[in-house]
Amino acid sequence: MNSISPSWEAMYADEKFSWFWPPAYEPESDPAELASILSLLDAQPGARILDLACGRGWLTIPLALRGFQVTGLDLSAALLNRAKQAAGQAGTTIEWVRGDMRHLPGTWRDYFDFVTFTLSEFGCFSDQSENQQVLNEVARVLKGDGRFLLDIVVNRDGLVNQGNTINYLEGNGFFVVQEWSLDLLTGIHKRIFRWYDQGQLQETQWQIQTYTPPEVKQMFEQAGFQVLGAYSSLSGKALSRDSEGMTFLAQKMRIG
Repeated sequence: MNSISPSWEAMYADEKFSWFWPPAYEPESDPAELASILSLLDAQPGARILDLACGRGWLTIPLALRGFQVTGLDLSAALLNRAKQAAGQAGTTIEWVRGDMRHLPGTWRDYFDFVTFTLSEFGCFSDQSENQQVLNEVARVLKGDGRFLLDIVVNRDGLVNQGNTINYLEGNGFFVVQEWSLDLLTGIHKRIFRWYDQGQLQETQWQIQTYTPPEVKQMFEQAGFQVLGAYSSLSGKALSRDSEGMTFLAQKMRIG
């Protein structure tokens, strides 16, 4: 068995893990969540939006096609290249930036009307201060009263209720087994993936720090945000204890 434990950056850079990648832009239709996202943000065409960890542009490109001034930022060159190709095919202009969400460009201070961070693995950094730094940086680049939509793939309350599980997924011709676990003392959520590639059993793992809704709210407030709403997903449905994920709408508080 080929057993490896790459960083999450490596998993988003290597074609071997493309079954793990976030969704691609689909030219046939807008994402089902797009109308809800724009409604939550109360965003109008022409506004400047930063799509954080934009991946392959599943949201970035539809936003640009709707008339927004969009910047897509991601650390993965592989994902950005895919996004650029899709944007070219869609005939839209987007500023693509390869960068680290913990250290956004200094020239972006008070620059964006809105920031989106969707399908996110918020908590992916092992040092808690670095996860907090992501929110601090978003606050810095937002204009006064700017809004931030943070969509997190896991909710610790939901994981506690769910317990350790085994799930399955299919992607790029692979049948992948996922084992999910949660350390109740540390809050670390781990997923172990196993699949066969050319007859060879492969194994890798991924983990993030999980949070409860009150913990995320506290982190927002520490960064200078006011939380306007909390939901179970990008659909805007109410957040519950059983929600697998959670979506927050926050507004930057003006100083003075």
